[in-house]
Amino acid sequence: MLKIFATQLSGIFSKIQQDNEFAFEDGARLLAQTVLSQGTVYFTGKDEMKAVCAEGLLGQEAFSNAKHLDASEISGLTSVDTVIASARFHNDEPTISLLREIKQHTEANTIFLASRKEKGEEAVPFCDVFIDLMVKRGLVPTENGERIGMPSAMAGIFAYHALFITAKEILEEYED
Repeated sequence: MLKIFATQLSGIFSKIQQDNEFAFEDGARLLAQTVLSQGTVYFTGKDEMKAVCAEGLLGQEAFSNAKHLDASEISGLTSVDTVIASARFHNDEPTISLLREIKQHTEANTIFLASRKEKGEEAVPFCDVFIDLMVKRGLVPTENGERIGMPSAMAGIFAYHALFITAKEILEEYED
């Protein structure tokens, strides 16, 4: 089972990279602008996706200007700030409500990391950049037909690192 999981996970990571190529570029540009403008990169996540927040705030490759987004801080967001929100699925109502509030009351940029349940589902509202994490169900079938091993948080952390690496590359080009 572990070999199946590893193979499927590798496929998910490749699909995230391929299908979100332009979204990674757009998101990284927003993050680079935030860093250059001395804005703040805010993180918010729901359930297991709080792992993305932990990586972005406490990981070795965290943005130096990163903070956890508290709901009371939304009105203080500015046009040089970027919010990275993450949820298991793109139609998560509390996350959509948060993104809606940010877009209606601030000029902050928003990047949303989540999976679409079905390919071709409606566009994700209230975000500047959406990165589809491609995790729709567990990756490993069991003998009773159940599927286990749903790596939503792992896919989110992969997407975070892709954004960070691409933003760092943009910032290095800017310095040259």
